[in-house]
Amino acid sequence: MKIEEKDDFVIINGFEIDGFIDKIQLCSKCRNNLIYYEDFDAYFCPNCNTWTEDKCKDSSCFYCPNRPERPLPF
Repeated sequence: MKIEEKDDFVIINGFEIDGFIDKIQLCSKCRNNLIYYEDFDAYFCPNCNTWTEDKCKDSSCFYCPNRPERPLPF
């Protein structure tokens, strides 16, 4: 998996997202660095393709209702 950071974007195998690679937080399963995905105000592990937290229960939340089941489409 090729992951690079340019300006305010992270590019994962050609898929570009607004966000950054967190240099401190690691995935509890695989120990990869987490990535912050700005569009959904959430962190995820690109290796496991999973979010690190559940969606919130706030019905007026701007982020969670539109968040996909998996962060990456592949």
